[in-house]
Amino acid sequence: MTEHTPGSDSEQIVERSDSDTEVEISPRPTARQNWLKSRVDRWRQSGLITDEQSQAILDFESVGTPRFRLGIRFNRLIVVLSTLGAVLIASGIISFVAANWQGMPAMAKLFLLIVGQTAAYWIGYQLQFVRGYPRVGEAIMFTGAVWFGANVFLVAQSYHLGTDNPDLMILWFLGVLPLAYLARSTSITVMAVGIFTVGISWKAATWVDGPESAFLVMGSLFLTAALLYSIGMLHLRRANLKLHAGPYLISGALLAIGLAYVLTFNEVFEDTLSLTILDFQTLSGSYLALAGILSAVTVAALVVAVRNSDNNAVNPVGRYAEPGVVALVIAFGWFTATLPFNSIALYVTAFNLLLVLLIFGSIVLGIINRREALINVGIIFFVIDLSTRYIELTVDMLDTSLAFVVGGLLLLGVGYGMERARRQLLRQFGITRDHGTEANNDA
Repeated sequence: MTEHTPGSDSEQIVERSDSDTEVEISPRPTARQNWLKSRVDRWRQSGLITDEQSQAILDFESVGTPRFRLGIRFNRLIVVLSTLGAVLIASGIISFVAANWQGMPAMAKLFLLIVGQTAAYWIGYQLQFVRGYPRVGEAIMFTGAVWFGANVFLVAQSYHLGTDNPDLMILWFLGVLPLAYLARSTSITVMAVGIFTVGISWKAATWVDGPESAFLVMGSLFLTAALLYSIGMLHLRRANLKLHAGPYLISGALLAIGLAYVLTFNEVFEDTLSLTILDFQTLSGSYLALAGILSAVTVAALVVAVRNSDNNAVNPVGRYAEPGVVALVIAFGWFTATLPFNSIALYVTAFNLLLVLLIFGSIVLGIINRREALINVGIIFFVIDLSTRYIELTVDMLDTSLAFVVGGLLLLGVGYGMERARRQLLRQFGITRDHGTEANNDA
């Protein structure tokens, strides 16, 4: 399929002041350059791509693959160094304040809480959106988000409230989440998702004491994974929110598959099943309310996502399989929390089947929806599970040293084969990294 490229546009491609690659552009742009710029501008204005992505496309078409890839690597180095520097500064300040908090006068505390927080956000905003240093600015914004969490705990300490309270994590999450969207920062989105997951799990664990509380936490984590993934699906339906979809989708997939993997071992159930098994009626009202809210919000998000799906009617698998897998994770969340059966074999079998389904579901859905990150998650857990089963089967049958040698050779072979298969899948379905698409951070 080809398109005609206009040749009368006289606009020139403007190079950003913070570009990491030296782009040589002729004084008189070619017709193709003018056409490309007009198309990229339309994509950017419609929200399909961000400002940085549009500039990356123009840079790549101007400088070619080798120099563009060098620029991308340099961009990543800047992000890593800026983030590490900002985190070190924040850690030093927070440690100093925490050590001297009780002896500080009230005005000094107020200054650190309000002025310091505001200054971090203002400097980050100026660098990211005004001065043209988006990576350094985003790193300082990230530091401000960490500072906000420290402020929440310091205020609780000053009012003699327990800092081992999960509600503080929820407050931190509520303060950080809007910043992620205002700053259009995926790193802050990842932080917010992590804080939310820890807060919900911690909250669930406070309602039950004893070994069975671990299963309540895992049940709430399954529900949280389903919620995160469904929110990511919702983000994909809005062009201006697609930037934030990746952290939700990947966090949900990693959390669900990771939990399923942990619950495939007999030892996890042995202590709890020797006690009185929880049933549905013995769950506390608070836990039922939390689990019910998580489930209801997830189902509502799935319904909206399916109704606004980009997949047409000729691809029902792509449209309904993904919500079906999320619904299955919700069901296993309740199954894990209630433990309705007194059979270790039944639980282990059920979670092994769930693990296999989630692994291959991640790979298949990644292929159908062209999401390379999901394919990688599925392949990684496939190798982990295969290695685990090999160790379980052979460590008692072979000499230990021989088992490790054979296992190492097997892992090398499996890794090589899976990498070749992954690349072939990506090429076959058009998800390639040729031509410098390393810059693509889309999930």
